[in-house]
Amino acid sequence: MEAAEIILAAKENLVANTKLDGTIVTETDLKVERHIRSRIEDKYPEHGIVGEEFKDHQVGAHYMWVVDPIDGTTSYFHGAPLFGTLVGLLKDGKPTYGSLRLPILDQMASGDGQRCIINDKVASAKKFESWEESLLLTSDERRIEDSPHSVPWNELKTKGGTFRTWGDCFGYYLLCAGKADAMFDIQLKPCDILPLLPIVTGAGCKIIDFGDEPNVDLVVCAPGLEGEISELFPPKR
Repeated sequence: MEAAEIILAAKENLVANTKLDGTIVTETDLKVERHIRSRIEDKYPEHGIVGEEFKDHQVGAHYMWVVDPIDGTTSYFHGAPLFGTLVGLLKDGKPTYGSLRLPILDQMASGDGQRCIINDKVASAKKFESWEESLLLTSDERRIEDSPHSVPWNELKTKGGTFRTWGDCFGYYLLCAGKADAMFDIQLKPCDILPLLPIVTGAGCKIIDFGDEPNVDLVVCAPGLEGEISELFPPKR
């Protein structure tokens, strides 16, 4: 809630800078991550922290927090509401808890791998019915088109589904809320995805990890769709 207040208070007259990886960052990203880190360090001084904007803290600790202060900074900067704050907890390197807050939309999702809660109500993914009724999402279609995965991606687009770039954490929220059928992401960083894994699995979503490295290139999809997706994007683990 405190992070959301910081984000909403600063959403006018934003100034963005470009990072070395080509993505943008605002002063709000930095302020929010500093705030979350200080809260964790005060309450759990023995825990480690992996963040989007600052150096890792106490790497290798039994418990590690993963923080993305604004997942979808481009949306935030341009006034689109499809962004959120991600916080996750790893135990011995395994994602055990995650939270996702969408400040503009006033939505909060959390999960522990067994259950997903959205705004105090149990949430679950929809069951895939047909390609014609499906909604398939990604954060940046150009990134996929420019990658080695462009051929299966374009084949997927011939199946008859509806495609939208309602991506970043908002896409995963739609999956957990039972509104979408699949979310595709590539070139993910730990803070982009590790907080989300306990949430999506808690909602019953299936994960297809098809990249060379774990948790970098993923499809998260509704149950019943994983078989057909795996034919195009064969899982490597």
